[in-house]
Amino acid sequence: MKTMMDANHAPESTAGPGRSTPTSTTRAGRRTPRLARFASGALLLGGLITGCDFDATDPTSITAESLGTDASMTALMVGAIYNYDFAYNRNIMFTGVISDEMVASGSWDPWHQADKNGVLDLLASESDHINIPWRMWRDLQRARVSAVETLEVMERVVSDFGSDERVAMMQLYAGLTHADFGELFCEVAFDGGPALPRTDAFDIAQGFLERAQATARSAQVDSIAAMADLALARIALDRGDPDNALARASAVPDGLMWEANFRDASGERAQFWFNNHDRGESSVHPDFRGSDDPRTPTQDQGRVGPDTETPVWAQMKYPTYNDNMIVGSWREARLIEAEVHLLHRGDVATAMDLVNRVRADWDLEPLPTDISLADAIPLFQEEKRYSTWLEARRMIDMRRWELFPEGWGATCVPISREERLSNPNLPNI
Repeated sequence: MKTMMDANHAPESTAGPGRSTPTSTTRAGRRTPRLARFASGALLLGGLITGCDFDATDPTSITAESLGTDASMTALMVGAIYNYDFAYNRNIMFTGVISDEMVASGSWDPWHQADKNGVLDLLASESDHINIPWRMWRDLQRARVSAVETLEVMERVVSDFGSDERVAMMQLYAGLTHADFGELFCEVAFDGGPALPRTDAFDIAQGFLERAQATARSAQVDSIAAMADLALARIALDRGDPDNALARASAVPDGLMWEANFRDASGERAQFWFNNHDRGESSVHPDFRGSDDPRTPTQDQGRVGPDTETPVWAQMKYPTYNDNMIVGSWREARLIEAEVHLLHRGDVATAMDLVNRVRADWDLEPLPTDISLADAIPLFQEEKRYSTWLEARRMIDMRRWELFPEGWGATCVPISREERLSNPNLPNI
């Protein structure tokens, strides 16, 4: 049901539309994108060398004027969505080793510390993907800023702002990025501001998501409104508001499947896939190795990782480097409903009926509904673990259900050292 996004992302190495575009001031005092100035400068240099007419223009150059047209809004939207997808695949990778979906199997000690001891090292090397807080913070901030700034441009340019599908999409992604900050990080800081409780990120997310729903309904795009309901249900669960979570999740129709997209193109391989399948820096958690459950397919690679001892098992939920990754689905919505009925109302039968609706979608046999609450709770939690495997939900669930070992530090991710060094409103470490 995801619309407008299939196979449209720019390659990772391309500074394309949708990214935060640096600006500089011209002699006339106008603020113009640096990309536009570069394109103009290249054209002028070409004219000097070849003796061409200085009045010639390059139709492919990026100019301030072209970024202010309605036609460019789709490109900006696609770029912003790509930034979110880029960050999301890393969230899957990192939360996988923090929780019990993947294990560290490589040469990066900070991953082993996060996996085995629940320690997130803020001072770890910032090369590659070694430093977990740094990379998670950096990529998600880029996604957040690009979504918010794209919305600001759209508000100036799009004539039917309140009923344009592209606007609804950007409001949704601005909401998703802020919701991710609230769910993943211990505290947040935006745009050089002070440290705030992570619940402040939920407040901002909720505003964007509710506006996305209003715009989507005006544009008659039901899938955007449904994905916003799922994100709002997640927030309500984390806030301890089960009635609102139930109402929001119940509004998500069967069939919703929202995905992060990765093309078969240079620079667009999913880093999570690469570090598991190729480099072997992570391996599937032993609980899932050799599983015959269709929700958690795995493959023994017959080798050990760079740590020279951990067998490398590849996840096959996303079997190739450019497979789309599930951001949210109707299945998760049904399981949120089940959680409310089970953990907050003690209604085992209704909860297990909802679980069995999800199992039926995988052609799995139904679970018993006439069991005790004490038996149903761990059974449900394991169902959620399998059904949303590698969808960046497990760490959040484990924190809410208090399943981490006592003293485990990595139940949320701290603000990165990079942010602390660059933000004058934050204390250094």
